[in-house]
Amino acid sequence: MRALDDIEDMNQELDVTIRDLAPVRVAMLEYQAGSLVGTYQESIGMLFREVEGWLKHNGYDPQSLRRFGVPITEGERLIRYWCCIETPPDLATASGPVSICELAGGRYAVLSMFKNGATIGTTINRFYTDYVPSHGLKLDMTRPPIEIYYPDTMDYCVPVHE
Repeated sequence: MRALDDIEDMNQELDVTIRDLAPVRVAMLEYQAGSLVGTYQESIGMLFREVEGWLKHNGYDPQSLRRFGVPITEGERLIRYWCCIETPPDLATASGPVSICELAGGRYAVLSMFKNGATIGTTINRFYTDYVPSHGLKLDMTRPPIEIYYPDTMDYCVPVHE
């Protein structure tokens, strides 16, 4: 039955809105894919857990903070991935391997979807191949996309020109 659900997911309209997102300060670790090909979820998951542990060590509850992913690609190949968790306003600096940085705000096309590993890649591909050209979006290639994670869903945010 799962395969039928996946096919039905692919036939649904994409849930896309254009939004202005505020910049957000995050604690982050960077995954470097190098020449690896395939799935990286386990390594990326471990880095998110490391950032969580660092925040806990510094007295914060990471469960109350938003999670972000920033894929850095060359064509369709993942080169790096930033594993980020929003920082509380009073956290001034990072220590150890964790960095504090700011994810760029601005205008984004936000593709909202359920976190379904079997359809996420295809849904994002549909966004780029079908939705972007049919809606005349002008992508801003100076900023990377940002993934915002929620318990059951995610927003894939692609920078666009105003």
